[in-house]
Amino acid sequence: MSVDVEVQTIIDRPVAAVTAYAADPGNAPEWYANIRSVDWQTPPPVTVGSRMDFVAQFLGRRLAYTYEVVELDPWTVVDQRPVRRTDVGVSRPGLSRSRGQRRAA
Repeated sequence: MSVDVEVQTIIDRPVAAVTAYAADPGNAPEWYANIRSVDWQTPPPVTVGSRMDFVAQFLGRRLAYTYEVVELDPWTVVDQRPVRRTDVGVSRPGLSRSRGQRRAA
């Protein structure tokens, strides 16, 4: 048996204000339950080349990793290449995305 769940929320704010808030990685701990902290390695705001250290808690484990912004288009996509630093080591996976897909950071 499959279950589809859809949740909608109306935010009574201008689109530009909501976009600016959601696109600022420093706000992630306020709206993403697993993110505990975000520390900027580079000065805000987000630009190509920006790097941020994230600390998350997931399934009882602490995860620490760094994001580097490699592409930034404020109207369609914010792609981030994770440079992951966790208890098991460091990985620098490549970034791939299909044209037309949108990815929220």
